[in-house]
Amino acid sequence: MMVLLILMVTAVATPMITLLYNPDRPYMVNKRRTIQHTPPNAELHIVACIHDQQTVVGLINLLDVSNPTLSSPCFVSALYLTELVGRAAPVFIDHEKQDPPSSHDKKIENALKRFQESRAEYVYIHSYTAVSPRRTMYQDICELALEQKATFIILPFHKELYDTRGGTQLLRRGVQSLNSKVLDHAPCSVGILVDKGHFRNPLAARSFRRSSHRFAVLFLGGADAREALIYADRMAGSPEISLTVVRFLSYNYMGDDEMEKKLDDGVVTWFWVKNEGNDRVVYREAVVRNGAETVAAIQAMNDNSYDLWILGRKQGINPVLIGGLLEWSENNELGVIGDYVASVDFGGTASVLVVQQQVLRGQENKSFSQQIFACGVC
Repeated sequence: MMVLLILMVTAVATPMITLLYNPDRPYMVNKRRTIQHTPPNAELHIVACIHDQQTVVGLINLLDVSNPTLSSPCFVSALYLTELVGRAAPVFIDHEKQDPPSSHDKKIENALKRFQESRAEYVYIHSYTAVSPRRTMYQDICELALEQKATFIILPFHKELYDTRGGTQLLRRGVQSLNSKVLDHAPCSVGILVDKGHFRNPLAARSFRRSSHRFAVLFLGGADAREALIYADRMAGSPEISLTVVRFLSYNYMGDDEMEKKLDDGVVTWFWVKNEGNDRVVYREAVVRNGAETVAAIQAMNDNSYDLWILGRKQGINPVLIGGLLEWSENNELGVIGDYVASVDFGGTASVLVVQQQVLRGQENKSFSQQIFACGVC
């Protein structure tokens, strides 16, 4: 009888433990940590990852256009990532408690300091340095995001285009694998910034004065697209930002997931009602039959009038919208459409922000329509 009881308890407890804790993904949580589920007048907690001077300039510009305000300031944990060489032990340094290592780039620190001073009431930056092997660096990022209860992690793309005419690129060794691991393990939403140069200015010349920007959201549906739209809506609160949102729909609703469609409709309706009287916001729809038509519609927008493309990575996208494109995708961390818009072949000088909404613990391998979802704005 006792043996039978033990077997019954084990049979019930094992799947419950697996659901509540996955040792392969220890940083994932069950509580929503997304931009979508952050109240409009709450602080936005961000972990910003920095590799070099080029990284920090694009990062500062992205923080600047995120529209920090008195009622919704940005609390930024700036994490300098340095690859460990040799047999030295990994270190994690809080700059408020310990001096950064001698290899630390003072220009980066000064740029962040000047930015914080220029937005003193709206932005608070706390700096850290992680010196660790590339294969475990994602743990430093995810652990910091978990400890700081971050809503958003910003990662630089592993390629940086610094000559748009010649297609010249700077490759950051090991960063692609790092980004993929963060996407797989993050306790919150993640954004990958592809800096094509428009966001980049010399550090010494940066004055942090606001200027006019034009952004475009490519809304293909799904959780990632909804997160991207909510972030873009935050940006559109600034009078210096003009925003164009294009929602892609399949012809005759082919391939639509009913639950995803309802969630998309709710967020898009919320967004449009909120911005209906804002003449700096434009919303339109594009009906397509396949991936080729989706690409053609996006290419028709590529007239160098935009400074930043914003889009979701892949969760919940109707497969009809990207049909025939999967075999051409090279950078999985950007998703199919993100990879296309970020490519040299697409051209243009606009940078790209690809957003992945937080994946809750236990739902890593489920489609979004199978998840129990509490929608905060729809």
